[in-house]
Amino acid sequence: MGKTILVVDDDASIREVVSICMRREGFEVIQAKNGVEALDLYARTKVDLVILDVMMEGYSGFEVCSAIRDSDISLPIIMLSAKNDLVDKGIGFKLGADDYVTKPFEPAELVMRVHSCLRNRQPGSGGNPGGAQPGRAAAISLGDLTIDPESRQACARGERLDLTAKEFDILLLLAQRPNTVFTRQQILDSVWGYGHHGNTGVVAVFIRKLREKIEEDPSKPSHIITEWGVGYRIV
Repeated sequence: MGKTILVVDDDASIREVVSICMRREGFEVIQAKNGVEALDLYARTKVDLVILDVMMEGYSGFEVCSAIRDSDISLPIIMLSAKNDLVDKGIGFKLGADDYVTKPFEPAELVMRVHSCLRNRQPGSGGNPGGAQPGRAAAISLGDLTIDPESRQACARGERLDLTAKEFDILLLLAQRPNTVFTRQQILDSVWGYGHHGNTGVVAVFIRKLREKIEEDPSKPSHIITEWGVGYRIV
């Protein structure tokens, strides 16, 4: 049985185009025409990824995304929107979306984004850091911060962090090479994939959310440091 994708859009033609593309890739597809129907299907069906329109009557895509994140922090969610607005993208990522695709979109690009999100969700997909034993990625400790690539869990000051898939991938990328400065483009290429053509500003949104979760004082970060004009490093 293939993975199941929930496609949510109030435009039947877009639902059908997306569904055809996904079925060609071997995915099972279920469709919802609004937020209420989407949440009902999500509650009754095992879903592996959600493709979610932003602008819908009743529950918006943002509200559906937030509701899903309340019960599942790792389910990949790709937002669709006719608005190429960094503020809207920031809202989507803040609510836990993994990716954001602007309409009109190339079906082939959406397919690549889906495969990237599903690949990043796999346990241990962040890689195997140096010194790890074959078949088991060693946990990384940086002060009061611990990252376990195998379970894809992280703790700060002994408390487990509720991280989205993309947040964890960024944290692991930085943690595998402490004190190495990564540019926004490098983070975008490594975490979203080289086929991704998004604005590097989304990286700053994710870094801000990470700091809110791992730093004692996000305004004075002690773990994720900004190297102005260059990028970010972890210490």
